[in-house]
Amino acid sequence: MMMLILTFVIALLPATQPVAQRLVGSWELVNYEIIAADGSRRPGAYDRGQISYDASGRMSAHLMNSANKADQTPQTDDARATAYRRYLGYYGPFVVDESKGIVTHIVDGSSNPSWVGSRQVRYYELSPDNAQLTLSLRDTNGRTTQSLVWKRSK
Repeated sequence: MMMLILTFVIALLPATQPVAQRLVGSWELVNYEIIAADGSRRPGAYDRGQISYDASGRMSAHLMNSANKADQTPQTDDARATAYRRYLGYYGPFVVDESKGIVTHIVDGSSNPSWVGSRQVRYYELSPDNAQLTLSLRDTNGRTTQSLVWKRSK
């Protein structure tokens, strides 16, 4: 009986740490969905990705479409534009507000110039075992419009 209780307590330990500590590490994109107002879902623009959080309070995210492969560097402006539309990368500090269930990415640099200096707010959910992270975007009415599911990298 004592062993069963100890196992249960150990399993709950990750969930008792502050969220900022639980986020630390690298995560691989599992699923990205766009959620329409009627609740229907469709795949997002990116199907591969990695997001990392470090203990000093910095993060970086890289998202790409796996169709964005080429045998050579794009040679024309149109080809480059197409290639860069299939990739999003950004980095900067992050701040967690546990009372609101949000992590804010403060963008220092990005492949999307309009994001530089912005605050990208993500609603988070962490599995009790800390193996899965869901980051969601919401509109001004609080409706979830996008959902990104990540698994902890090994």
